[in-house]
Amino acid sequence: MSIKKKLLLTNFIVLAVMVVLAWTYSFFANALLNKFPITGPNETEFNAVVNCLNNASLSDDQKADALDAIGYKLSIYDTNNELVKEYGYSLKGYELNINTTVPTLEAYSDKVVIGRLNGNRIYAAVKPITRDAPFQTAKNIALAVMIVACAIVVSLACYYQIYTIFPPLTVLQGGLKQIAAGNYDYQLRSDKRDEIGAVIGEFEMMRRKLADLNKQKSEFDRQRGEIIAGISHDLKTPLTTIQGYTKGLMDGVANTPAKTERYLKTIYETALTMNALVNQLNDFSKLDIDTIEYSFRERDLVELIQDFAAINIPIYATKGLKIETDFSDTPVEADIDKDQFLRVVRNILDNSVKYKDKPEGEAKIKVYSDGQNAVLEIGDNGPGVSPHEIEYIFESYYRGDPSRTNPTTGSGLGLSIVKTIITAHDGTVQAVNDNGLKIIIKIPQRRKRN
Repeated sequence: MSIKKKLLLTNFIVLAVMVVLAWTYSFFANALLNKFPITGPNETEFNAVVNCLNNASLSDDQKADALDAIGYKLSIYDTNNELVKEYGYSLKGYELNINTTVPTLEAYSDKVVIGRLNGNRIYAAVKPITRDAPFQTAKNIALAVMIVACAIVVSLACYYQIYTIFPPLTVLQGGLKQIAAGNYDYQLRSDKRDEIGAVIGEFEMMRRKLADLNKQKSEFDRQRGEIIAGISHDLKTPLTTIQGYTKGLMDGVANTPAKTERYLKTIYETALTMNALVNQLNDFSKLDIDTIEYSFRERDLVELIQDFAAINIPIYATKGLKIETDFSDTPVEADIDKDQFLRVVRNILDNSVKYKDKPEGEAKIKVYSDGQNAVLEIGDNGPGVSPHEIEYIFESYYRGDPSRTNPTTGSGLGLSIVKTIITAHDGTVQAVNDNGLKIIIKIPQRRKRN
């Protein structure tokens, strides 16, 4: 039940109990009035009051003094029950039924009135009365019972509301303090099925996501530190080589044309190695999707990959990778950023070169349409990836083979960049083991534009 409903229900119950108690007290009070009637004045007292009221020789003030001496107060009304004069007790809210010159006794809940009609005036002698002691005792007990009952009901209602609201809020507050302190493993538990329980449930989901993100960040930072440290370390070797060979040229150690050419070739090849390392560092700064600029245009994927293959197949052949192609006979058009998409193809083929386990590896590029998507498949005959690792190969810095610890052979960014670029194309990328590793890329042929 929701907190709103609980509050409404408890408040309604409190109101209902109050009404019932008030009605019960009223009923009980009336029963007491009937059980314990007023003890009226005795005959002597009554006659004394009547004589005073009938004495025409006394003024109103004198009558008031005489009545006061026997415990009564004088009030004078007109025939419309409007107060004319009173000497102590008025009868506001009381309706006098005195309409005769014969003295009449009237009893109310807390007063007795002895009055008579005198011309156009009603003279009333008023005296407060007390009922018998048992009446007062019973009345006080009933009043005390009602007050105690009201206090119990209100206390229970307040306790129920406080118990419903504040304990889970305290739990939530403790969780917030733990999260603020960076403790993402602190779990919140609540069996409440109300709004606060729902908030705690949402908070727990947020905590789990934060815990996962914190673990990912820690792993990300660790792996990034390893990669950067490795690349920084590996930069020292080519720098030392370049320095050494340059110093040799400067000192005349390369004293023959052949030796000079060999020194220069070594310096050049070492510079290429450094360039590859610097490019890897550059990949770090462009890994996020928001840092890559795209220029989408409808292109024929078949034509795009054919042009790429014509130029790059001979280049990859020199690296020990033989590439075959299989293209659709009809155009396969989709919105594609040419430069970034070709970067995807290069990264996949470079991985095939890096991880081939034969002197000459083989790869096959296939382009076709499945009716809704432009599909690019690139498969090789390499060692593939173990089944439990295949879902992680698109993560940043992931390298499936633990022995591949040299950053120059693979930073773990290649396939992560592939996924980043394909996601920007609203596409999907998947890796499967098929006598090697096959990467399947699908780009919607009617891409949603922002």
